[in-house]
Amino acid sequence: MTDKSKRVETFINNPKKAVWTLTLPMLLGMIVQYLYSLTDTFFVSKISTDAIAAMQFNLPFVFFAISICFGLGIGITAIISQALGAKDIHRANNAAEHAILMGVVLGIFISAVSIIFRYPIFKLLGAPENIIGLAVQYFEIIVFGFIFNILGVFFRSILSGEGDAKTPVRFMIIGTVINIGLDPLFIFVFKLGIAGAAWATITAQFVVTVLYIIFFFVKKDSLVQFKFSDFSFSWEIIGKTIKIGLPASLSMVIMSFGQMLYNRIVVYFGSDAVASVGIGMRLDQLFFLPIMGLSGSLVTLIGMFYGAKRIDLVRSTWLYTIKWGEMLAVTFGLLFYFISPYFMKMFASDPAIIETGVTYIRYVVFAYPFIVVGMISGRVFQGLGNGMPGLILTTLRIAVIILPLALLFTRVFDWGVQGVFLSQVISSFIASLIAYFWLSGNLKKVEKKEIITEV
Repeated sequence: MTDKSKRVETFINNPKKAVWTLTLPMLLGMIVQYLYSLTDTFFVSKISTDAIAAMQFNLPFVFFAISICFGLGIGITAIISQALGAKDIHRANNAAEHAILMGVVLGIFISAVSIIFRYPIFKLLGAPENIIGLAVQYFEIIVFGFIFNILGVFFRSILSGEGDAKTPVRFMIIGTVINIGLDPLFIFVFKLGIAGAAWATITAQFVVTVLYIIFFFVKKDSLVQFKFSDFSFSWEIIGKTIKIGLPASLSMVIMSFGQMLYNRIVVYFGSDAVASVGIGMRLDQLFFLPIMGLSGSLVTLIGMFYGAKRIDLVRSTWLYTIKWGEMLAVTFGLLFYFISPYFMKMFASDPAIIETGVTYIRYVVFAYPFIVVGMISGRVFQGLGNGMPGLILTTLRIAVIILPLALLFTRVFDWGVQGVFLSQVISSFIASLIAYFWLSGNLKKVEKKEIITEV
């Protein structure tokens, strides 16, 4: 038995160690990616404040396009991990082959639709006239990298399903280093401005896609193997991928639309306010890195435990992960509250932008402990093969709570942009309570069903 094939047994025998085995490599890769994000923002900020705002208006749509595939990728991860937990390697292989097929089709379709409707998209987002030209200039280039990004999502999902967190991280680091190196070259040396940042991004994405192709199809280094000669199209695999992944995709789409509408509410206070929030979110990302790593590991682990019928490990691993997440939330929250003025001054010189950015950070840190519970609980549901709770919770948080409250606080109570930030804290609190008790009740049912089956 190879080391790769022993991975499932190793995770089951020591689930707490398995959490960190998967989390730490993911975290390393995301830290490098985060440093790129900061570097990218820094270089673009040297162009103009309008350039930063233009990138901020691009983020929701790019997130929207990728989130569709990322959610389906979660479905693939869950299917592969459950299959490997049940020691069904043929099903794992077939699920991986379906993933690549979906990646190619979706990549072409999303790119085509995006480029056709680019101007209506940014008008819908509420981009001001002084921003829309720069936003479209960036978007017209970045859209051609969608297929590389989407394939990368599916390749990572396959490796996540088999518990390999290190390979995607290596490729992510290579891509990020390339991106950071090309940014100043394209932006300043070649004098491409904001378009240079876009060219740097898609060049790096292309290189990473090539690395994945070599890894899977040339070296064949993965536990899951592509044997297209044995490929059998399965509506059952497609259906289960959609059942798990589509709610996750729709959750991210709702978050994307929520961010678009959020920007529309914030831009009511001026494009500088959008730039302030965009910079502040770069600090937010530093908190999200370890939480995303922790929660992301659970889709694989819970899937394996569920496939191996070790339901007893699901609850203990969920609570163990939340405990560490809460410690991180409190630590980062305190740190960010006090360093926020110094962070904002790194990226802006306008006192108004700095003040709004600091206000944003000092409100949103109070949502961190609640965000931990919501994110981690949602990933446990997905590992169990149920993506619908995450969709319902996201819809509740954004459509039912945050956006109506933001409008109420800013338009009716006239609390200024602070009202938008306060609505985030309230929505995260309510959603986390519902997520915790919902999952706890669901696990009791699963555990009871497993006891009856054993008897």
